Amino acid sequence: VEHNRGHHVRVATPEDPASARYGETFWEFLPRCVIGSVASAWAIEKRRLARQNKPV
Repeated sequence: VEHNRGHHVRVATPEDPASARYGETFWEFLPRCVIGSVASAWAIEKRRLARQNKPV
């Protein structure tokens, strides 16, 4: 969900948790990417379910 509807839409922007920042180390990137990607996927699915009048 997050990869196609989140990352591909926001690739290489500050809003994309799956794009490393310039000069960012792997260990700085990893937790931001994992946490940000899960949060983004949750938000995407929450909006999708809301459009269908379904609970999260």
